[in-house]
Amino acid sequence: MPSLTPIAPNKLRIYGDFNSCTEDSRGMWCWCLRYEGQVLDEVANMLGLYEGMPIKLYYEDEADEFEYDAILGHLEDPKVLGNMWMALFDKDSFRRIR
Repeated sequence: MPSLTPIAPNKLRIYGDFNSCTEDSRGMWCWCLRYEGQVLDEVANMLGLYEGMPIKLYYEDEADEFEYDAILGHLEDPKVLGNMWMALFDKDSFRRIR
C-alpha cells in the first residue's frame, strides 16, 4: 500500500462521490469516500478518524471542482449501508474551486 500524507493540523480533505448519497433526519450523507485514492474505510484507523470529526468534502473532475464543510460519522440506522464512514455535509457551505 502506498504511503499516505500525514494529517495536517487543518481539516482533512476527503473526496466524495456526490452520486452516492443518502439522507437521515440530520441531513444528506455522502458514503463513497476516498483519501488520496484509498477507500476511506480502509485507512480510517491510520488517519485517526472519529465520529463528528470536521473535514472538507470535495469533488473534482476535468470540468468541475467544489467542496463543502462536513463532519464524519455514521447513519442513524446502520442497516441501511452498514457501519461505514460517511460525511454529513453542510449544503450552505458550498464553495466552487473551479
